[in-house]
Formats: sequence, C-alpha cells, structure tokens
Amino acid sequence: MRIAVDGTYFGVLPSLTSEPLIALAAGCGSQGLNWPFHPNFDMDDPAKVRRMLDDAGLGAVSIGLNNHSSAIPGSEAEWRDHVAKASEAANILGTRVLDCWPRRMPEVAKADAQATLRANIEAVAPVLQSHEVVLSLEFEPDHTVERFPEAIEFIKPYAPYAGLTADSYHVFRIGDDLAAAGAALPPYLAILHVSGSHRGEAGSEGDLCDHKAFIASARAAGYNGDLLLQYGTKENHLASLTRAVKFVQSII
Repeated sequence: MRIAVDGTYFGVLPSLTSEPLIALAAGCGSQGLNWPFHPNFDMDDPAKVRRMLDDAGLGAVSIGLNNHSSAIPGSEAEWRDHVAKASEAANILGTRVLDCWPRRMPEVAKADAQATLRANIEAVAPVLQSHEVVLSLEFEPDHTVERFPEAIEFIKPYAPYAGLTADSYHVFRIGDDLAAAGAALPPYLAILHVSGSHRGEAGSEGDLCDHKAFIASARAAGYNGDLLLQYGTKENHLASLTRAVKFVQSII
C-alpha cells in the first residue's frame, strides 16, 4: 500500500512538467504518482517517464485520464482513442489503473450520461482486457455516478476490467459513512483517494473525514491497493504534501 501524489492537482493544474512533478513527489516522501495522461507530461514517450520514475525511486500507481468525456454524448470516439493510448502507456509505466472521472455536463440527463458511459466501457473492454488494465471510475455528487451503493451496482457487470475510485471528500460530502463505504467497496475498489472534508490537506485543521476508519475498513475488506493524495491547497505544495504523507503514514 503506497502513498502517492496526484499528478492532476499537483502537476497539471499548477502547470508543472514531468521533472518538477517527480521532484515534488520524491521530496515529500511519497512512493508514487498518479501520472497524468497529458501532453505536458511526456506521454508521447512513456518509456522516458518510466526511466525518470525509476531513477527517483517512485512508481506509477495509476494513470490519470486527461479526457473527461466518457459520459458526454458525441465525444465517444475521442475518449475511446484516449483510453487505448493510455492503456499502452500504463503497461510501460507498470500500472494497471486508469483513473477516470466520468464528468456529467449540466445539460445532459443523468440517465443519458450513464448510458453513454456504459456504451463506452463496453466499447473499450477488449482494449482493457488485452492490456490487463482496470478502468477506475470516480463517483461523486452531481455527476454520472454519485453514491457508493449506486457505484457498486453500476460497475458490477464490468468487473474485473472496470473498477471504482473512492475519494474520501466525495463520500463525506454526499453524507455517506466512510467506514461503511470502505467496507462495501472491495473487491471493486481500484484506488482510494485521500482528501480532507474541505477538499484540502488530509488531517489539517477543519478536516472532518475519518480517514483512519475509511482506510482500515477498506483494508479489512480486502483492499490492498494504493492511497492517492488528491486535494487543493494554497500553501506550499511540498510542505503540505510532506505533512499529508506523514499523516497518512500515522494512520495505516
């Protein structure tokens, strides 16, 4: 169970590139990264990224899909091509998890978004299976799949080539019990995101999430995957992530 840094929040959003992102992840004491499948992060040469990660003593715990249109009607071809290319990169980086946010646009009805997502999963299933990777869908309020019981029922027909991304912030925000979610999600849980109830640094002032219960219940139910720090902060990223890594280390 590795503690890793999210490459979207700490790489893409602050406009870093590969080298500074790797230096940040190594400097804060983490063991890996959710590597963004984004042109600014050398995804035209994943072998180069693998060498840089190996040299830094880090692993890729997942690939973060940069195309968020899996549940948007009319965007199917582009998204499916994105997944195919990311699956190839995942094999080179040595990870099995493709972290996917199935964004729902306000003008798209939830039933239509879910239908589009189902069709997309079924279309990329052969690619996922041939590369032995898992498409991990993040559930959250006001989007395509919202609560953990709904997420479990949604993903069941597609396991084991599709799974779930569970984020402590989203589970807490919708009002579900973190310990109950952690106990129920395995064996569908592909990766667990650690974020404060305020979407800030886990374990910081004002964070009401019971991270220890969430992680402990997931582990007790069979989860042995990784823990990804994904949150926003206006503080120095290195200092914040260093504290967050130590916090998670203290509760696992």
